Amino acid sequence: MKDEALLARTNHFEYYSARGGYIYIGWNQQRNGEPTRFADPRVRQALTYLTDRQRLAEEVFLGYAKPANGPFNPLGKQINPEVETRTFDLARAKSLLAEAGFEDRDGDGIVESAEGEPFRFKLIYPAGSDDFKRVVLLLKDFYVMAGVIMEPEPTDWPLVLKALDEKAFDAISLGWSSSFEIDLYQFFHSSQMETGGDNFLSYSNPELDALIETARAEMDEARRMEIWRRCHEIIWEDQPYTFLIWRASLNFVDGRIQNVQRTRSGLNRPGLEQTPGEWYVPATRQKYDG
Repeated sequence: MKDEALLARTNHFEYYSARGGYIYIGWNQQRNGEPTRFADPRVRQALTYLTDRQRLAEEVFLGYAKPANGPFNPLGKQINPEVETRTFDLARAKSLLAEAGFEDRDGDGIVESAEGEPFRFKLIYPAGSDDFKRVVLLLKDFYVMAGVIMEPEPTDWPLVLKALDEKAFDAISLGWSSSFEIDLYQFFHSSQMETGGDNFLSYSNPELDALIETARAEMDEARRMEIWRRCHEIIWEDQPYTFLIWRASLNFVDGRIQNVQRTRSGLNRPGLEQTPGEWYVPATRQKYDG
């Protein structure tokens, strides 16, 4: 935006897209057939309270992002407007950790379990991504305020996939794309805990399973949206993910291109969601043949 030459020959657009997804932290609840410390929803809730999403949006994404509180795109009808976005609350986080049995028992600033095991875990994320790196390093600073030690572990993508298949990780930071309406079955239904499914966190909630199945078969939109909004409430309470941010789309389009318009889904980009190509360059401004 400070490049005057660039601005002179382009049009710029800032918007939130229906296809634009969210970044999250996923808490692995079962490893080697045994429940992990993240199997306790109070622990997951505590870590969410330790996550200052507003600082992530401002300091990592320079304000071109907004906090997320669930899997549904704010542009769609699935999102439950009554579900609050948890704000940073150190006292509440410490209280929840204590309820779950994690306290600083030896005065070293790190919380331990009743057995004296320090709350220390590794968080894997895709190597080579500066955005994920900055997010994870800021999260590390948030967690340590409550005596939780997170060790960032940048991981090459093939090894990320291997860890997901084998459920061989403590926690992971990734992202999902979105749409006006999405199906939660792939991510949160307990049947998808099997290898190859995307419920790689071993998260299970029978009520949520039943609601997802009902929503998928419900043809009446109003009724279906009511079900999805209840799903949002359950996910907000259970926190299988700590939902981080929705990221804005930033685009510069050559000024020669005409009929670039803002739409509900972002831009009327040719080919998006099967839409026909509506962009064109007037004959008088065309540079190339063919």
